[in-house]
This record gives sequence, C-alpha cells and structure tokens, in this order.
Amino acid sequence: MEAWYVIQTKPHKQEQAATYLLSKQLETFNPRMKQVSAKKGKIFTAIKPLFPNYLFCRFSYEKDYSILKWGRGITRIVQFGSYPTPVSDQVINFIRERTDRDNIVKKAIHLHSKDKVRITSGPLKDLIGIFDRWVSDSDRVRILLDLVGHGSALELHYSMVEKISY
Repeated sequence: MEAWYVIQTKPHKQEQAATYLLSKQLETFNPRMKQVSAKKGKIFTAIKPLFPNYLFCRFSYEKDYSILKWGRGITRIVQFGSYPTPVSDQVINFIRERTDRDNIVKKAIHLHSKDKVRITSGPLKDLIGIFDRWVSDSDRVRILLDLVGHGSALELHYSMVEKISY
C-alpha cells in the first residue's frame, strides 16, 4: 500500500533527490518558501526549502524500499523505532493548500488597516509603524512611519514586517 513518507536528503541535494525519485515514477512533494532579505540597501529574494534537507515521497515501502535506500541524494527514510512512519494524507493536503502551483508557500500574514507592525530586517529594523495596505497584487505592503515628527510611507516586502499588539 502506498503512503507518504518523509525522506531525509543529503545537504543541498533536495532537488537531486526529487529528480531521481520522479525518474523512478514516484510522487514527491517538496514545499518551498520565498525568503527576502536586505543587505547594504539591496533586497534579495531566494527560494528556499520549507523543510531543509527533507522532502515528502509517496511510495509502497515493501515494493520501493531499495529505490530509496540507494537513491541519489537520499540519506534515509525518516523513521521512529525500526519502521518508517507514514505521514497522513491530511498533513500533505494541509501543506499543499497553502502552496501555489510551484509548491511555494503562499502569504501567511494577515494584516488589516491600522494594525501595528514592526520591521524585522533591513536598515529600519525594529521600527514600529502602522500597516496601511497591500500594494496591488505584489508581495509588498505599505507601512506608515513617524520619523522625527514627520510621517513617511514605506513599501516593504511583507516578510520584512510582523504584526504586533499593544
């Protein structure tokens, strides 16, 4: 019987392992996330694994074990005790519902007008502002700041702010 399992991959070899498993006609799921950082005034975006060095694979343990045991980029099948523990379809579906067609996790931040936010990275890190609005269909938000008695609007990637409560 086929079930989902967690596969541990060698460091930075998730894509290699996923490609190998797909070549063996096994279904894989490798959720990723968009990571935004600011360094020296520049914004950098990277796509990173949601679970570094791990991916999900659907297979029959009895039939496909040897394919995974000696697979390219694969370290082991995650297990508890002496037998791999399957992951329920509900868990996989829960994660899939929160990803787009490229398996990149969708926005998970829920902000409303006038919410207080803190900037979490970049040159303005730790400043407190007020969420104004989402900027069109992009991943950017407009934040209102009070800098030296002068109100300023700032647009940042949503991952660079967090909602706070006072």
